[in-house]
Amino acid sequence: MNGWNSKWLSKGGKEVLIKSVASSMPMHVMSCFRLPKGITNKMTSAVSNFWWSNNGQTRGMHWMAWKKLCRHKNDGGLGFRVIEDFNTALLAKQLWRLIDYPESLFARVFKGRYYRNSTPLDPIRSYSPSYGWQSIVSARPLVQKGLIKRVGSGTSISVWDDPWIPASSPRPAT
Repeated sequence: MNGWNSKWLSKGGKEVLIKSVASSMPMHVMSCFRLPKGITNKMTSAVSNFWWSNNGQTRGMHWMAWKKLCRHKNDGGLGFRVIEDFNTALLAKQLWRLIDYPESLFARVFKGRYYRNSTPLDPIRSYSPSYGWQSIVSARPLVQKGLIKRVGSGTSISVWDDPWIPASSPRPAT
């Protein structure tokens, strides 16, 4: 982003540049690995400084918190992506691919290495999981939050453990 001359760009031009280029550049890496918090903070800082700078050389005055700019446009923000949340969403997509396409090469490789007799949603049982696998399963809470089982014949559902009723009420203690 340092090479972009923001001196001649309007706020609209900067918005388009940030959303189209800056957000998509690290997308492949973010879909495979959890980026360390320090890196996501530096990326956010670089994008924020680019947004607020006037001449491309100085940081500029930050008139509003970056989190507020990352809100949806209907909520008063500009719709910029929170890099850490976007990273989690891309990893959740990979985890969903493991669940939804169990016969794909991607799923068969991971199943053979990490979850032979279980599912990708079960706890890690490997002694030396790769950083890629750890990254993918770090998105497990996001997937489980939106996951619900279809009841079919009912033979594979545990009434107390599986999410099969869409409700936010707490489960009874056992």
